[in-house]
Amino acid sequence: MGDVPFSDVVIHSLVHAPTGGRMSKSLGTGMNPIAQIEAYGADATRYGLLKMASSQDSTFSDGALQEGRKLTTKLWNASRLIITAGVDEIDERPTSIEERWILARLSATQRRCDEYLALADLAHLVDELYHLTFDDFCDWYLEAVKSRLHAGDADARATAAAALERLLKLLHPVMPHVTEEIWSHLPRRETRLIVAPWPELGDTADDGALARVQELAVMFRRSGVVPPLEGDEGRIFDAVVKPERTKATGDADAERERLRGEIARAEKMLANERFVANAPADVVDAEREKLERYRRELDAISG
Repeated sequence: MGDVPFSDVVIHSLVHAPTGGRMSKSLGTGMNPIAQIEAYGADATRYGLLKMASSQDSTFSDGALQEGRKLTTKLWNASRLIITAGVDEIDERPTSIEERWILARLSATQRRCDEYLALADLAHLVDELYHLTFDDFCDWYLEAVKSRLHAGDADARATAAAALERLLKLLHPVMPHVTEEIWSHLPRRETRLIVAPWPELGDTADDGALARVQELAVMFRRSGVVPPLEGDEGRIFDAVVKPERTKATGDADAERERLRGEIARAEKMLANERFVANAPADVVDAEREKLERYRRELDAISG
């Protein structure tokens, strides 16, 4: 035809049978995907297969499909919470730190997803979307804003619907069926999700706005010590971590000892001139950041 037929070639890694060795019809080691779809659902099966699509050969595992089903259920329940709260409009009107944070997290994650899609790096794509949905959107944002949704806050409801709309668009290539169904329950749907435009990138300035309170939540679960937080940080910590109801199994003395050991290790490493001079700059910076975090955590639980 006198033209280049294609510009990219994606060579997929092999997915081996659970018993080992390549899947083969002649060897009887092939698998019927219908059985997996009936057991876990189409979206969970799709998610699991995408997670196995790494650059290295992998062995088929039901665990990845189970993770997909867990994510599908989590997304469905979170969406139902927002929709049944009474969504009349979809508009980004953030008035709180957690709302600005989730919108920034959606944009920051979308940028990474765009890069993974361009590279056909599907395993990292689904991992990114899993943590965005499960950790950021459900466990932190929705827990922090839930009381305002139930109280009838119009700005909170409109912003939650807008954030959900953006999340559904990002998830649609990975989980097309459940996202399309949820999309149909949002108000004023003019098109199907499959033909809706990809979301425009927003501001990511508040991407790290909850970093400190998330750090202290990890510290609380390890030590059982409730940090002295006030204002928005205290409100979000109480709403998400629920320290008055959470049975902390951590050991404060053991955690302090662990942190002192980590601080001593990091200080020794950073005092090594050869390490600082020869290690990659990002490795050295990461070690400095860990040292500062360990010191903050030790201060927080030492009172």
